[in-house]
Amino acid sequence: MSENRRFAIGDIHGCIHTFRYLVEEVLQINAGDTLFLLGDYIDRGPGSKETIQYIRHLSSFTSVKPVMGNHEFMLLKSLENEAFFELWFMNGCEATLMSFGAGPTLAMEPASVHLIPDEFVEFFKALPLYEQTDDFFFVHAGLNPKSDDPLSDEETLLWTRSEDVPEEILGKRKLIHGHTPVELTLIQQRVEDPRSTVINLDGGCVYRYRGLGYLVALDLDQMKLFPVKNRE
Repeated sequence: MSENRRFAIGDIHGCIHTFRYLVEEVLQINAGDTLFLLGDYIDRGPGSKETIQYIRHLSSFTSVKPVMGNHEFMLLKSLENEAFFELWFMNGCEATLMSFGAGPTLAMEPASVHLIPDEFVEFFKALPLYEQTDDFFFVHAGLNPKSDDPLSDEETLLWTRSEDVPEEILGKRKLIHGHTPVELTLIQQRVEDPRSTVINLDGGCVYRYRGLGYLVALDLDQMKLFPVKNRE
């Protein structure tokens, strides 16, 4: 594998065994490759801490560009304000807190977020809201075409379910995002259609219904999908 390759990977949600298998066995990532990660590395799945550790390990020998997801945002807000913990709790934070050593009871309490070591908190704080290249724009959720400054519209970048995008920002690029789980067949249809300007790579890895349950990587240069069924 002499050519440098570029991949984007959808929402991982603590599915560390699936993530490792995709990266090591399927993609066989090596130095010189670039991984764009679309956010939501934590919550719901069993290996949130381990997922972050693995992303940091990958960054030690290849280019990894992770953007922030709404779940990382909820974690950071819960550190600042205990009242925000309730929203995070309704979105699967127990799994994350237990991966950092909280027992089942403590993981239900706002104070448990302070068990997360500073090095992980700094990782989350450093996540950008988006990444972009000459041919792609990477974001967790999407862009707001009605905003005067779409690149500063934090709520839309992290939370929107809309795929309407501002042409003046996107230009001739494709927008690659996650956030909303969709069936693998729908992802495949978008990738295969050269007219598609927006591609959602969230195969709902952490879920096991409605055609979901896949962690999905996209080869950005070959426009080829690499889906892996949940292996947790």
